[in-house]
Amino acid sequence: MKCHGIPAPKKYPRVLDALVETVLSQNTSDSNSHRAYLSLRKRFPGWRAAAAARPRAIEAAIRTGGLAQIKSLRISKLLNLIARERKLISLEYLKKLSPERAYHKLLSYDGVGPKTAACTLLFGAGMPVFPVDTHVYRVCQRLGWAAPKESAENFQERVGLFIPPEQVFNLHVNLIAHGRQTCHPRRPDCGRCCLNIQCKYPHYSKSKNI
Repeated sequence: MKCHGIPAPKKYPRVLDALVETVLSQNTSDSNSHRAYLSLRKRFPGWRAAAAARPRAIEAAIRTGGLAQIKSLRISKLLNLIARERKLISLEYLKKLSPERAYHKLLSYDGVGPKTAACTLLFGAGMPVFPVDTHVYRVCQRLGWAAPKESAENFQERVGLFIPPEQVFNLHVNLIAHGRQTCHPRRPDCGRCCLNIQCKYPHYSKSKNI
């Protein structure tokens, strides 16, 4: 928070909304995925209509988000699986579960991985479940929080146990901001990094010894 301040809260009206937009965000930018999400909701104002539609119709609606063929099939399968299981297309019941139970329930759905499950609960249910995306993983590796060969999934499971619940949202959002604005993949701006004293990244270590 010292570097990027306190982020504005972001929550979705429904948990399922958060899940679908998180699926759309995979391997693309936030702007592309949000545009695809808005297009999908315009074409299908209700999730029941989307579940009843052919995957190709969903694909056409989300084409601007990239990987539309894969994501349309994933979204269609998820909606229909939830409909069969719950008799209605909603995930609001997850808010009544503990974060751990809700997290593992989402993981039981085909196509939902650790990061997607964590993002869905953090943004859609306000639960303190810490997601580790590409930016968070990169920054945490350079800070030495994640072991060099530790997978993002394992790191997410481990680090979430040590973050105070009230800091989960702020830390996640600010680490993403730091990864995008300063700690770039190839040319991190170490000179103006507010975390450079704690950083273990070799590039910055070399610059300190000059």
